[in-house]
Amino acid sequence: MIVLMNFFPSQATARGEGFVCIRMHKAIRAIFVIYLFLSGYTMAHHELWSDEIHGWNIAKGSDHFPDLIANSRYEGHPPGWFALLWVLSKVTHRVIALKALQWVIACLVVFVVLFYTPFPLFIKMLIPFGYYFCYEYAVLSRNYAIGVLLTFCVCLVIRRDKRVLYYGLLFLLSNIHLLTLLIAASLHGYFLLFNIEQKKRTRTVLLHALAGALVFLPSVYFIFPPADSQLNTHFWMSRWDFRHFAALGEVPLQAFIPIPAWWDPHPWNTEFLLEAAKGPYYFLRWINPLLAGSLLALACWTLRRNGKSLVFFAANLLLSFLVTATVFPLTSARHAGYLFISFIVAVWLHTYEAPLTEKGGRFFMILLVLQLTAGVFFVVQDIRLPFSNLYKMKEVLKEVPPGGKLVTDYWTMNAVVAFTDKPVYCIDVQRELSFVKWNQELSLVQANPHRYTEGIRHLFLTEGIRIVYMVSQNSPKNSSI
Repeated sequence: MIVLMNFFPSQATARGEGFVCIRMHKAIRAIFVIYLFLSGYTMAHHELWSDEIHGWNIAKGSDHFPDLIANSRYEGHPPGWFALLWVLSKVTHRVIALKALQWVIACLVVFVVLFYTPFPLFIKMLIPFGYYFCYEYAVLSRNYAIGVLLTFCVCLVIRRDKRVLYYGLLFLLSNIHLLTLLIAASLHGYFLLFNIEQKKRTRTVLLHALAGALVFLPSVYFIFPPADSQLNTHFWMSRWDFRHFAALGEVPLQAFIPIPAWWDPHPWNTEFLLEAAKGPYYFLRWINPLLAGSLLALACWTLRRNGKSLVFFAANLLLSFLVTATVFPLTSARHAGYLFISFIVAVWLHTYEAPLTEKGGRFFMILLVLQLTAGVFFVVQDIRLPFSNLYKMKEVLKEVPPGGKLVTDYWTMNAVVAFTDKPVYCIDVQRELSFVKWNQELSLVQANPHRYTEGIRHLFLTEGIRIVYMVSQNSPKNSSI
């Protein structure tokens, strides 16, 4: 029987052969081609939904880069993803460009995994078709896949003498999302330990620590939105309660076992063990926290032979738990997934210096098989079923006669703008808008139960019209017109 630990190259092997090159086994290239077609086919059938087109609308609705920075401040995210979309929007305003960009990023992530990681062939075959790599961070056009790509690029240079490139990538990584800031800080901790291990002078290590802090400052600034943002610090603190601590037990299950509640008609962002615990299987409420703790203990045990990799994973875990316990729970699949990404990175860095043990390798493969199960399920679901029927927006708009006045409400405006590529009149705020902004105006809109009636009356009085064609995601019964 072949022992799994023999599949993972030692440090000597890695140094002798360098990174895995494009000329590797034909199977690797075949896997990449399969991934290209599978992800492309899934993306072609994927229906963009509001959160995806929201960032795209902000980008193409911002005329100049300073406008983009000002508009994206209300998102609670650094501007990295929005800047990338802004550059793309200067080439085309077609919403399909958003899907094309996401597909390219997803393929680049898998390209790095297949051709540049020191993993054995079987591991390389499993990773691309797992849940996060073939669906959540591949098909959904959000600011997560670009964070994974930059994380993997940092791994390629973190042990090499390419300081300018390293800090450039670290800066880009930290300016994508709060979660990428956490993983960037954890990677820099690994980098400092590596320098200490290489017996660099204390002064050099301290300078690197200071450089890292300076690199992270801009992202910290952008993560805290302006005072008039609805997502300001007061908003998050007012929502805090002790359930945030209970969420700590959910994050590892979402991250490592993202198998959905397949019996739920809306399975996205569910986890079968957590959902089952809400129903007839109440005993899982006691078992799930134990299972979550066991998963984390096994992950740390797997990394025990390399202290730097273990410190990296533990640091990212503690930072993630700190955010979950104090700000907002990272229980959504897209958020919890970065914990699993950090484990893959930790195994990657571990493999540079020491092979995983046989049992550690088996644990890693079991997780990848579970991820594969979830990935297959969601790819099939996304191809078969529409997400919210936004793809029918063009058909709906064709029903508006030439010269007819098209109006919408604040929430539906996102979809209309994405498919018409022009501002649309929002009766909630009584003016034309190009994107949703999470400022205090949104609070005023939601607080007014007669916003539709008042908005239409204002439109009739100012423009002298008597017929409008309104597109809304709300039922007419709940529109208060």
